[in-house]
Amino acid sequence: GADAIRWYFYENSAPWLPNRFHDKAVTEGQRKFLGTLWNTYSFFVLYANIDNFNANDYKLEYDKLPVMDKWILSKLNTLIKRVDDDLWNYRVTEPALAIQDFVDELSNWYVRRGRERFWGKGDVKDKDAAFTTLYHVLVTLSKVCAPFIPFLSEEIYQNLVVNNVPGAPESVHLCDFPTADESAIDADMEAQMDALVAELCAE
Repeated sequence: GADAIRWYFYENSAPWLPNRFHDKAVTEGQRKFLGTLWNTYSFFVLYANIDNFNANDYKLEYDKLPVMDKWILSKLNTLIKRVDDDLWNYRVTEPALAIQDFVDELSNWYVRRGRERFWGKGDVKDKDAAFTTLYHVLVTLSKVCAPFIPFLSEEIYQNLVVNNVPGAPESVHLCDFPTADESAIDADMEAQMDALVAELCAE
């Protein structure tokens, strides 16, 4: 599709450099990035529907969140700063790769390591925090990704926001680009988690 082609040119090299087209690389990008993002979104929708989760009934209370929620929100706001700065300075490949890395961490470390939270085993408040955090991340991510993958971003936004939030902009492309919440960024926690991930991957 169009998003897969766009993504290939964004993450492969700077747009103004000569670039040979490789259809296998498009397929790889579709699997590695677009597929991972869609699967994460589908995971949320599946279990949110099972639990009748309504994001309008919950507020993201940062001080009460578990450490994993605080970590992914820190990574999200760091990503927003990075992508915003890169785009203002006409850098395209760098933010695309940063988004790809974030989606990988969101799927493989936040969601996969915390699946039982969404299954409702244990503390109900913890489950609600997990749903609320992931909802916030996916909606914000759809806005961050909109300049890069406009169609998939719109699909996610339409289902999560337009179909559920009265008075919301009718398209992700009518939303303002997200502004990073500096108070949610914890560089030390991110560094510690990066070191832990590297250690686990090395085992």
